[in-house]
Amino acid sequence: MSTPMTGRTHDRAFVAFVDDNYFPGFVVLLKSLTLTNPDVEADVVVLHDGLSLANISRAVSLRPDLRFVRVETERYERYRKGSAANYLYTKAYYILDAFRLTGYRTIVTLDTDMVVLDRIDDLFALDAPFAAVPQFFDSDGGRKLNSGLLVFDQTYTDGTFAARLDAIGESGQYELERHDQGVITAALDGDYLHLPRRYNWVKRATRRGGVPPQDTAILHFTGKFKPWDGGEHGYARLEALWHQYDVSDAAFLAACARLAEQGLIADPTAATAYKARGAGVPESDARGPVAAQREATRLRAAGDFAGAVALLESHALEAGQLDTGYALDLAASYRAVSRYEDAAVLASTALASSRAGEAHVALAEVAWIVGDLDGAREHARSALALEPLRHKARLVHARAVRETPDAEVVASRDPDGITLSHAAFYVDPLGNYGDVLLPAAVREVATHVRGVAEWHGVHVHQLFDEAAVEAVNETRGLLVGGGGLFLPDTSPNGNSGWQWNVPDASLDRLRVPLGLVAVGYNLFPGQEFLGSRFRESLTRIVERAELVGLRNRGSIERVRALLPADLADRVTYLPCPTTILGLVPGTAYTDPDPVDDTATRDVVYLNVAYDRSALRFKDEYPAFLAQIDAFVRGLAGVAQVRIGAHTIPDERIAVDLYREHGTRVGVDSFFRLGIEETTRLYREAALVVGMRGHAGMIPFGLGTPILSLVSHPKLRYFLEDVGRPEWGVDVAERHLGARLLELSTDVLGAQDRYRAQVAEARLALYDTSVAALRPFLEAM
Repeated sequence: MSTPMTGRTHDRAFVAFVDDNYFPGFVVLLKSLTLTNPDVEADVVVLHDGLSLANISRAVSLRPDLRFVRVETERYERYRKGSAANYLYTKAYYILDAFRLTGYRTIVTLDTDMVVLDRIDDLFALDAPFAAVPQFFDSDGGRKLNSGLLVFDQTYTDGTFAARLDAIGESGQYELERHDQGVITAALDGDYLHLPRRYNWVKRATRRGGVPPQDTAILHFTGKFKPWDGGEHGYARLEALWHQYDVSDAAFLAACARLAEQGLIADPTAATAYKARGAGVPESDARGPVAAQREATRLRAAGDFAGAVALLESHALEAGQLDTGYALDLAASYRAVSRYEDAAVLASTALASSRAGEAHVALAEVAWIVGDLDGAREHARSALALEPLRHKARLVHARAVRETPDAEVVASRDPDGITLSHAAFYVDPLGNYGDVLLPAAVREVATHVRGVAEWHGVHVHQLFDEAAVEAVNETRGLLVGGGGLFLPDTSPNGNSGWQWNVPDASLDRLRVPLGLVAVGYNLFPGQEFLGSRFRESLTRIVERAELVGLRNRGSIERVRALLPADLADRVTYLPCPTTILGLVPGTAYTDPDPVDDTATRDVVYLNVAYDRSALRFKDEYPAFLAQIDAFVRGLAGVAQVRIGAHTIPDERIAVDLYREHGTRVGVDSFFRLGIEETTRLYREAALVVGMRGHAGMIPFGLGTPILSLVSHPKLRYFLEDVGRPEWGVDVAERHLGARLLELSTDVLGAQDRYRAQVAEARLALYDTSVAALRPFLEAM
């Protein structure tokens, strides 16, 4: 399988395999490459099989923009090889993983026993798909190449060439003592552009005591004796060229600072970092690493994950070797922009520290995202062994031990139906009740319209990689949704910018019909999608999808404004399936036979949400709480007010009312009660006053009157869609308590009328939903 470089910055890269034995050579290679080619816009990718934490920390302190990718070493154990006494018996083959790095237009590989003496950016402009320097001795007319430097384009990273290398390696049909070089030579059989020797001048091409040609761009210290190990007698003049870049880290950073001041460092973040280091900014300075961590936390909270990465990378140079907290902050930021290998590498540096439990959780999260369930379980268990009460470790472990992401979703099936894939947010144990019900609601409505026998679940927060695409392509189609997936911060990623972690390349490989089902644009006032990634991903999705159904017209308006004019009309209205559940026959939610029991309905459920509290309440929470207390007290003797908690934090309102105002309110924890019991409680309630979107939509879908505490535009959007904006009250309204009491009293005194209004509006949503879904589903 190819390794998608989802966190890449550029479309071209320098790549080297590095281990601890050759790390001194890599440092000089890195310094020479940076100093001789500072303005080249290219990633530097480090392939490795497990570098020491000290070496990782040092490398990042020299070039914080390094990309780390761990080699899939197991495949090379299957290669037939020569003498096992050779140190390079297996590790020489690891550079072949460069052919599994997708997403780059051009790759240049470099051995770590090289030093760069001149410009080599022209290698990225070659008009040939593969180029190398022929082997110096016994090249067989140029057929045999030297693999120290390879230049190849994206046609060699689509998996075909890598598969050919594996076949040759496993068969042994190559010069075994030439290792990776032998395998590549056998695969190409001379079909490559022969580069001048100046790009890979091997040590033995120079006589003892001599110097390489003046135009040598890359000097390659092939052979057993390396400059960092004492060198070889007779080659002092060549080794002097290597040692001129074997400078102290401080001298290197000072040189980079001078280049940055001259405007010669290509990457602006790196340039800023080198300037700061060159200016001698102390760690205690307000701009230093400690302050950078505080600011990065603020940036992540604001959704600026790329900004957090840039800030932390720039100050990593000042930090020198990274401390544990800095490494974990940088790891969290890398994960948020889909630099998963880098996140794992940085988190690993904290495993031997007092924050090892936190590091294991970070590693477990990264492993789960990329589909490494064994690794996720292992790290989660290690975290729990160190800190048995760490909640996040329990959650990640629960995800990783599920047989499938959707193992706990219960929905009707049609034995004669089709097989569909469903990408959704499948919640953790004790997760948000609305999100628990939502995937089941999507499936119930889809099966009602077009029978579905089997569902293949895809968790939207996991990387939708090549394996995930192939599994989906074995089904008849893919539904994505519902829920407010157009949101940048619930599970941030750099592949799409919204909750479905889908790289563009994966979308291109999808061969089955794609439909977005009741997706919502879920930003709070003041939130925004930063950068262009969301807009680009959205455009590709709309171009590719056969159905783009958004759950309210407010979302449609916001999304259409982001799209090119010729795509805007492809976005259609598809209400959230939870709003029509009672009308879907033969399910656990179907409306019961009519019974005139309104006289017994005396429970008013109150739901208050606390996620993103600063966005919901601003600085007015005490005033809001006082208004809610007035509302609850006003209903005394009229109805029984109970808290309908969709999540654990939703229970807080009961605690705060008692602590601040002495008002006791009972709590029903819907996230613990299960779907059947919660359905009954919502259906039998007289009224639901909710702040969460699904604290309105779910009871509405079961026929129960609602009032909305509007702290998010989506609640207003829904009420406008059903023609009842008067059922919403803004949380910042000055007389909130009195207004809620007035509206609630009216509903309680006229339940039949309000239930009839809900029924009429719900029927209209049902007709709209079926009309939108039927053409898409029946075409499969």
